Amino acid sequence: MGAALTVRDVRVARGGREVLVVDHLDVKPSEHLFVLGPNGAGKTTLLRLLAAVTRPDRGEVEVDGVPVRRLGLAERRRVGYVTQRPALLGTTVLSNVELPLRWRKVPRARRRTMALGALERLQVAHLAERPALALSGGEQQRVNLARSLACDPDLLLLDEPAAGLDTEARAIFFADLERALADRAVTTVQVTHRPEEALRHADRVVVLVDGAVRQVGTPEMINRMPADAAVATVVGYDNVLTARITPDGAVLVGEWPTGLATDGLGPGPAVVAAFANAVQVGPSGREGLPAVVRGVSPGRGHRVVLLDGRLPGGLVPLVAHLGIDAPAPAPGEAVSVRFDDALSAILRGR
Repeated sequence: MGAALTVRDVRVARGGREVLVVDHLDVKPSEHLFVLGPNGAGKTTLLRLLAAVTRPDRGEVEVDGVPVRRLGLAERRRVGYVTQRPALLGTTVLSNVELPLRWRKVPRARRRTMALGALERLQVAHLAERPALALSGGEQQRVNLARSLACDPDLLLLDEPAAGLDTEARAIFFADLERALADRAVTTVQVTHRPEEALRHADRVVVLVDGAVRQVGTPEMINRMPADAAVATVVGYDNVLTARITPDGAVLVGEWPTGLATDGLGPGPAVVAAFANAVQVGPSGREGLPAVVRGVSPGRGHRVVLLDGRLPGGLVPLVAHLGIDAPAPAPGEAVSVRFDDALSAILRGR
């Protein structure tokens, strides 16, 4: 049924500075958890703790209630760890996938069957006798994953497993991964810096920023209700602006109306997070944030409009997406900006 993970009061320090702080995190059996964050956020450090590759300076990581530092050899073999770089040996694909099974002293015939089964799940069984180092990057990633799946782990840890692949190859890789795990009760924890992958494939998402857990929730919650400006930026909101909520609930940016309102937050500092397609560009003089168009360029199914919003303290960059057939303003044109509330989030400011 997959392993359960518990992380409590964990601290990891390097050079006198804490690089990872996790007060409380539970992962349910068979759950698919994504750890999302920018480079340097502490994602790989967390994964290495879960794999018992490194130990925290403080706190505890448990697998099914047993501290990882006390796990015996048999329990450690229940954990599969897929690194960013495949690190394959200069032997055949089959020999690479059989390697951890040899360490487990699995009989040769059984070993071959298990390794071929893992390769088949990832649709690379036809490469079994090929030299592993002669494969393409995508093929090596699949072999690397097959090596972990061959051991039938209860816990699978994936550190950017499609790193280095282009967009199309990544999509195919993740489709193959989903198929390979579809009939297995395995808990997976996967690291990524790409919000579109976490939001699409996760049961829950952990957002790490500067080594600290900023939010844990379902993809829907993380996407629609980011906890703060940092989470909104990681999730992929194109525009994150300092704002203010008035006593009647209106949301202002630089004292200009945004078209947004809230009755869930009291008056005071706030943040507006808006996707590019939430930005409504209108004629100058219309109620809204005054802005000047910096440029217009084609996008995939839309036009990208770059703007400079005029605030009392200076200019703030904005990005808008307009329909491909919609009239677009010209560079240098003065316009006004408002935000669609269905594609924006109003957050409490700090």
